[in-house]
Amino acid sequence: MARRRVSNFRRDEDGSMIILTLFIFMFMLVMAGLGIDTMRHEMHRAHLQATLDSAVLAGAGASSEDEAKHVVEDYFAKSGMAQYLKMINEDDITMTLNTSKVTASADFDMDTYLMKLSGVEQLSATVQSTAEMRIPKLEVVLVLDVSGSMDDNGKIGNLKTAAKSFVTKILGNSVEGSTVISIVPFSTSVTPTDGIFDVLAVGEDHSWSNCLYLEENDYSHPSLATGSSSNSSGQNLKQAVYTSMYGGFDDLDSEWRSCYTDEYFQIMPYSFSVADLHAKIDGLEAAGNTSTDQGIKYGSALLHPDWREVSAALIANGEIDASLTNVPADYDQPETLKVMIVMGDGQNTTTYFFDKSNPEFRGAHSDLHEVKYENMTFEYAFQNRNKDRHYDHPWYEQMCSKGGWECIYSGDGIERSAYFLEDPDPTNRHGDYEREAFYNVESGTWHTAAEFNGFKDSIPGFISSNDLSWEVAWGLMSPYYYGQITGNWEPWNDYRYSESITGETKNRRMNEVCGAAKRAGSIIYTIGFEISEGGVAETALKGCASSDAHYYRVEGLDITDAFGSIAGNMQALRLTQ
Repeated sequence: MARRRVSNFRRDEDGSMIILTLFIFMFMLVMAGLGIDTMRHEMHRAHLQATLDSAVLAGAGASSEDEAKHVVEDYFAKSGMAQYLKMINEDDITMTLNTSKVTASADFDMDTYLMKLSGVEQLSATVQSTAEMRIPKLEVVLVLDVSGSMDDNGKIGNLKTAAKSFVTKILGNSVEGSTVISIVPFSTSVTPTDGIFDVLAVGEDHSWSNCLYLEENDYSHPSLATGSSSNSSGQNLKQAVYTSMYGGFDDLDSEWRSCYTDEYFQIMPYSFSVADLHAKIDGLEAAGNTSTDQGIKYGSALLHPDWREVSAALIANGEIDASLTNVPADYDQPETLKVMIVMGDGQNTTTYFFDKSNPEFRGAHSDLHEVKYENMTFEYAFQNRNKDRHYDHPWYEQMCSKGGWECIYSGDGIERSAYFLEDPDPTNRHGDYEREAFYNVESGTWHTAAEFNGFKDSIPGFISSNDLSWEVAWGLMSPYYYGQITGNWEPWNDYRYSESITGETKNRRMNEVCGAAKRAGSIIYTIGFEISEGGVAETALKGCASSDAHYYRVEGLDITDAFGSIAGNMQALRLTQ
């Protein structure tokens, strides 16, 4: 009996161990299930998060809000996870020219395997991701052809419509102050503003214009030397002579001017004002020949970091906004895009100059003389022997031409100028009557040398007389006018035939400076506006563009579409730089 009780006790102890073992097993099973389901949940959540991160990053690289939404949705569809993506709302995607921000979220419910044993049927998770791309700086230069041919077929009007639409789109989709646009009108030449001209290292010979005579080596690099830049040779840039092949005195014919000084021909540097840029574009007028090479040269310089010296001076004189202290940015500055858009409506044409190697019509001592005086009013006359007796009636003024009388005058204080053109060889015009060598431009009368030299004594209010430099003289008269008055046509022949820059030379220079600008880091789009397909102009513009895809050939109002396409390409491009 005692043995049976001991045996039963032993059997009872084995049953307790089984229960304990079963309890421990169940506990371990629950813990393992918790671990497995938790691991499954985390792996699924991590995969969903990774998919979402990749999707929004790809969407941020899209060129429009609709495209960004499509990219994110397509990413999830191809990953077999479309059911998890939550609806993307309008506020979730923000696109500007400089920034792109995409936000999306996804969620899921996962059935558990073993956690069901503990009453947990499902595990849920929500993930969210935001991707943002940013280009803080965008520098754009519009290099626009305003030569005389732009007056044909309404082209100048179509250009204005297209350019203003472009400005509105670019600045309207940019963070304020992050995008600057410059405008470079070009025809026979390019006209810098006073602020730009004053900074450049220029040997100034006259004050008629700010146009420069650019040398061959000026096109070999993307900047325009300011005197302190690394590209400066230490020699001053040359100021172009301002004149016209035809035209009268102080009335140079606008179609043949060597430089166009009107405000609407001047460069507009570094602006982010839609209103100001629109006003500039509205004011453009067409005149002159074509020098696309010069337009591109200045456009490239406006993008070059060397011109921060220029922008600093323009800020100081109030010509551009004070916030633009770091414009133009360095080429290698992160998140910066530099774009030049060149629009031309024809091939480059010849520009004429006085022969630089012939000093006869350059430098000091021209044949044009300036006599300065002020208007005088007769006050009174007196006899030398009776100075206290004043005769103020106007009749007595004639007495001063006789001996023993003096006249007193009062001046109006306003300095005036009279111009006299000297005929260096009056025998050609007047036969043997060599004394009439000075032509009064205002009255059209000739004077002898003795009369001219006696003006200081015979003209009341005489101030001074001096011969002007040729550079100053040509700004008042054309070579044609000089030939008409003096009979000497040598200056006209010199200007017309001795030295010129041909269209072929300009094409070569254009190709050179375009290459330099592209190598430096600028992106160039070109537009051929109603030009011959496969012609000289198209070849030059295609060669200047960053690629064939960066060139547009358009007719009429299609120019607006070209500018719009470029704006769209820029918006996509700024996110891939």
